[in-house]
Amino acid sequence: MASWLLESWAAPAALGFAMLFNVPPRTLWVCGSLAIAGHACRKLVMVLGGDIVLGTLCAGLLIGIVAEWWGSRQDQPGAIFAVSAAIPMVPGTYMYKAVQGLLGIATLPHGADGTQLLVSAGVSGVTAAMIVIALAFGVAAPMLLWPRTAQH
Repeated sequence: MASWLLESWAAPAALGFAMLFNVPPRTLWVCGSLAIAGHACRKLVMVLGGDIVLGTLCAGLLIGIVAEWWGSRQDQPGAIFAVSAAIPMVPGTYMYKAVQGLLGIATLPHGADGTQLLVSAGVSGVTAAMIVIALAFGVAAPMLLWPRTAQH
């Protein structure tokens, strides 16, 4: 499957969350577009030699900046666009691998060596945590650095 086509799968996930969060229907296309742009940005950073955490940070910043810009143009909060676009980048695979490793340790027979499972679970758990932190910081930074002033 073509790489760009894989990135487009972020849109249905973002749209599902946007509808779950009761985002206005006229803004759904922005949520889907931002999700695709975020995934493509993360993929580009990784292709250029960055890791998934740096890629997620860059993608989160892109989503946050565009969401704030678009929100100010439409007189809507940027979070409407940013949150649903960022959710598909939550590291479910890494979280699953961490829990799977921990459950593997719990089911080892007494006296068996679980070092490899523990290391694997730890690496996956730390990676997942770093991705979530990078995503949260990336999406929130534009909202915090350039707050909107109230217009009367």
